[in-house]
Amino acid sequence: MAILFSGSHIQTIDKKGRVTVPAAYRESLGEKFTVGLNGNFTTAAIYPQAKWETIGEKLARIPDTDEDGMRYVRLIIGSSFADSTLDGQGRVLVPPTLRKKAGLLKSVVFVGMGEYFEMWDEDRYFSVIEADQNDKQLIRHVNETYFSPRRDE
Repeated sequence: MAILFSGSHIQTIDKKGRVTVPAAYRESLGEKFTVGLNGNFTTAAIYPQAKWETIGEKLARIPDTDEDGMRYVRLIIGSSFADSTLDGQGRVLVPPTLRKKAGLLKSVVFVGMGEYFEMWDEDRYFSVIEADQNDKQLIRHVNETYFSPRRDE
């Protein structure tokens, strides 16, 4: 995984739903990108075109006959706005339906996630981060699942 987006940045969303994308993210973002939900529906995310294509390929593997799978696809694709662009001031429009679903009101925290970045309501983000900092179970899960040697290796 390429680390294109890292760090966190606080911005204000205006009354029209526009928010300035941090300068540090703009070059890696590219001219066109997708604004949508993150994979677990907790907040909004912005995906460069290549990452969105990868997500689309994964979603295409879910058969139309899988009712729960289609509900997931519907939420992800139905809440996504492809071919988004930045305006002349480096702002992106977050459509009203997505702002409502992600709870984006006024102050937004951009959080780098490697190949994409998320947009969180500031209060909600710091509440989640505070809870995670003391979560030994979270640390254990990641270490055991992704970093410890596996028996089948």
